[in-house]
Amino acid sequence: MLTAILFLVFLYAIFIVFVVIPMILQQIHVFNQKRANRFAHAMDRTLEAKNIALVSRFYMIAPFVCGATGFVLSPEHVFRLPALLIGFGLGMVLPKYYAAFILKKRREMFETQIIDALMIMASSFRGGLSLVQSMESVVEEMPDPARHEFEIVLGENKMGVSLEEALGRFYKRMPSAAMQQFVSAILLSRETGGNLPAIFMRIISSVRERHKIEENLRVLTMQGKLQAIVMSGLPIGFFFMVNSTNPQYFKVMLTTDMGRLLLAVAVMLWLLGTFMIIKISTFDDM
Repeated sequence: MLTAILFLVFLYAIFIVFVVIPMILQQIHVFNQKRANRFAHAMDRTLEAKNIALVSRFYMIAPFVCGATGFVLSPEHVFRLPALLIGFGLGMVLPKYYAAFILKKRREMFETQIIDALMIMASSFRGGLSLVQSMESVVEEMPDPARHEFEIVLGENKMGVSLEEALGRFYKRMPSAAMQQFVSAILLSRETGGNLPAIFMRIISSVRERHKIEENLRVLTMQGKLQAIVMSGLPIGFFFMVNSTNPQYFKVMLTTDMGRLLLAVAVMLWLLGTFMIIKISTFDDM
């Protein structure tokens, strides 16, 4: 009887290892592939091809890498399955935030280049060039991402898309106050006329003043951010310092149910306090 039970358990284990687990991994792979394809389609004209490929690969491998890392680094066997699940869930979320981080950096870089692009276009207008020719001058003289973005506008216009629609898509890819003024000035000048070089120079002056104000705000909020870093690091530093000198000091917190509960509450309050300090010391984009 015992032999039959062990044999059935062995068959069940083989079934799990060779049938169920590969099936689950295949479904996860298909799901991640769909997420990566949706991301690539959504970011087709927003990010460069190399960044899209990088994030798409991140979508594919991040859940497995984070899950395996949590499983390997878990301190005890009883925590390995929860650590695996937590790591896997974290790997599902991280690519989205990584893509948002890349997109934010790209838009910030474009925001610093918009002044030079407007100056090139204003000079081109004074030299007698048309709007499309002035954009071509930006493509020839500016680095990415400004070159890439203006190149997309020109490419769409050559493919038959109206300039108004192409500029509207441009603003959706790079939303900012400067871009709103830039697109509005061009659209209004095409309908009612106007001195675009003078308008661009006023936009440049406005953008420069805006950057000065943002820089002052960053300096004023730097103290709050440093306070957030210091206050958030103190509990962790205290734990490692005391634990290195007296390993028994936190034994009750780590080995008893009540200690683990209090430790979990402390971690949640620590995260909440850190989030609130960072939120208070961060200003929204104007």
